Amino acid sequence: MKIVGTKTIPTPCRSNHASNLLAMEGGDMLCTWFGGTMEGTADISIYLSRFDAAADRWLDPVKMSKDPARSEQNPALFRHPSGEIWLLYTAQLKTDQGTAIVRRRRSVDEGRSWAPIETLFDRQGTFIRHPPVVNPQGILLMPIWHSNIQNAFGNDKSLVYASGDSGLNWDLWEVPESTGCVHMNILPSCRVAFFRRRPADRIFRSLSDDGGLSWSAPEPTTLRNNNSSIQACEASNGRLYIIYNDSAAEGRASESPVPPWVQNREEFLAQCNITDSKLAAVWGVPRNPLKIASSTDLGASWTHELTVEDDETLHSANDDHGAFVGDYSYPSIIEAPDGEMHVSYSYLRDAIKHVTLKF
Repeated sequence: MKIVGTKTIPTPCRSNHASNLLAMEGGDMLCTWFGGTMEGTADISIYLSRFDAAADRWLDPVKMSKDPARSEQNPALFRHPSGEIWLLYTAQLKTDQGTAIVRRRRSVDEGRSWAPIETLFDRQGTFIRHPPVVNPQGILLMPIWHSNIQNAFGNDKSLVYASGDSGLNWDLWEVPESTGCVHMNILPSCRVAFFRRRPADRIFRSLSDDGGLSWSAPEPTTLRNNNSSIQACEASNGRLYIIYNDSAAEGRASESPVPPWVQNREEFLAQCNITDSKLAAVWGVPRNPLKIASSTDLGASWTHELTVEDDETLHSANDDHGAFVGDYSYPSIIEAPDGEMHVSYSYLRDAIKHVTLKF
């Protein structure tokens, strides 16, 4: 595997994060992310850019959300069985994840125009990161987790919304023993899923033998995790590919149960009522290097394929507090119809970077 192309997606925003890719026929792609001044502020909105294959460039992004009271985050793109494209994202009151709901926009013309914003899941505290998948029986599976100020940073659990009527009605299935395992990434075969871990130790995985309705208790893989998002895909060559930060908690001075965007540490810890260190999240673990590994046994073992980024000294041009030094995070990885692999990720949060790979 080698890198054959690198591009920076244009953005009007100071801070850019949590990208997600969708491949189209003909070589075009869509990329969505959230941007604004800082994660958790009310000016954070969802943006969408199209890669024009004929022009070999990313077009200027379009602002897809506009709630002046909510921080709109974690967008995901999904090709519905009907052919529609869904843009899903969360919307919360500033940094209060307990107020998050999931909203949706739909497109019937390959992302060129979009229907008005609607609410898909209105339960307060519902969060997403990865798009739905369609299992072999045609059931839509949407991985989620529930957050509030008490459990959002170590005691949250993964769940799966399942819909047998194309998304009109949803049933909720809980992933057993998934405390601290979030950002559930269900692969399209619905046999395996991977998780980010709040304690910043390992990527975890879970298996299913019934099309993704019920799952085994998540167990650690050999890959390290830094309490940051990962993503995997199933390629046409039969291998699984995963992109992740190869780092974990080691007791560094920078490590803390408090996220970097929280201003008042003492108030936050009191609100969260963190009393069990085993449940507390670990933040501040470096979000580098960014690597790709592959597996032929559903993630039981892994082979290193490529290091995408590893410079731990680069500073963001827009980071006044030094929180995002050497930060290459929240990646997305897909295989396009022509067999090329594409990844996107937050590059120091200054922009979203796009990298093209070939075997």
